[in-house]
Amino acid sequence: MTYTIYPPFHLLRSWEACWKCGGGAEAIAFAAASATSDDEEEQDEMPEHSPIILRDIEQAPPAFIVAADLANGRFKKRYSHTAAREYYMNHCTCGAPFGDHFLHNEPGHAFYPTDTTEAASIKIQEIDYSDELEIDCGFAGWSSLCPFEFGVMEAGKITVPLE
Repeated sequence: MTYTIYPPFHLLRSWEACWKCGGGAEAIAFAAASATSDDEEEQDEMPEHSPIILRDIEQAPPAFIVAADLANGRFKKRYSHTAAREYYMNHCTCGAPFGDHFLHNEPGHAFYPTDTTEAASIKIQEIDYSDELEIDCGFAGWSSLCPFEFGVMEAGKITVPLE
């Protein structure tokens, strides 16, 4: 589903252990202030909290691709057998994919903190981009510990060149 998302946009960073090599890597996620859809049914399913965390990004706007490359360069489009579709996902340094379901919906994983220490390990940085964007994605829920309440806001903005 295509949504219009509105700034400010943020890049979230957190650590994820690797299921394949046993090591791990930093994972990223994106957040937007809000979103709208032309589809009334979809609009009813939108999260009511703000900001909203995006997941299962099928078509990422260029501004997000640039921000991802500046952050870690391991946010690539790949087919997920579990989700049965292609979307942008994080990868370990060994190349193993980190699926969005586990990062956002499984307690203790990168973007689902289970205590304030885990929540405080999420780093948040604003993306210096002020235009609304079109995106094909889904939305993540929050654990009871919102990253924007307990995470660490980093100084400076990620500068994305204008298209």
